[in-house]
Amino acid sequence: MRCPYCNEEMQQGYLQTGQRIAWTKKIHKISLLPKDGEVLFANNTIRGTSFQAYICKGCKKVLFDYSDKEVTEG
Repeated sequence: MRCPYCNEEMQQGYLQTGQRIAWTKKIHKISLLPKDGEVLFANNTIRGTSFQAYICKGCKKVLFDYSDKEVTEG
């Protein structure tokens, strides 16, 4: 997939949440430290889930798909 911002090729992976938010190459238990090539976004999330996501490391954008998730809109 091409980045809609800079047109570079994006890497496919997952946006995972738990106590932290990270982009990972494959779904796994999120540890305190990201693995090589993964990107840690935040700490202290309450409930864990994962989304298929694409990352552009050039312009620092992440696109994720939540079409398979049950969401609540306010």
